[in-house]
Amino acid sequence: MVDVTREAAATRAGARLADHYRRVHETMRDLPICNPALEIEAIGFRPYGGHALGVIVTPWFMNLMICAADAEDLPPKAPGETACWPLTAGRVDFVVGRLEGFGRVDSCSLFSPMDDFADHAAARAVAVAALDELFDPALVDARAAAARRPSLLDRRSLIFGAKRDETQVAP
Repeated sequence: MVDVTREAAATRAGARLADHYRRVHETMRDLPICNPALEIEAIGFRPYGGHALGVIVTPWFMNLMICAADAEDLPPKAPGETACWPLTAGRVDFVVGRLEGFGRVDSCSLFSPMDDFADHAAARAVAVAALDELFDPALVDARAAAARRPSLLDRRSLIFGAKRDETQVAP
């Protein structure tokens, strides 16, 4: 069941991040790293545990981001450290940062610079596709099936070697 309150909090967190980067953009607007065809947008922010997760698109980067959904901050960790978050697609490394007004914000770069995007619609489509892939429910089933599949090599074969035909699985 969808928790409307948590959904709204995640959406607000994404909007606050986008507003933060709009203010940053005022000082960067004319730098060559900025793609003038792109806008700043929070895409697909959703509840993730007690936090908010989504993509921020700016004229200079596209990042998957995790931040506090409301007043509760993420667990303490030093800026610059790596935080590994478990997503449906697998474990993903994020760089820990701190933003004024947010506290800890973890980011995982998807694209930077953004020169290859002709327009904002293309950047938005890529952000949506990335989120769809990262949270594809079919990946849970695929990982579970892979975990049930017997290994082709056991520890003894790996250490001492096995003849090629000994590791083949019959069809």
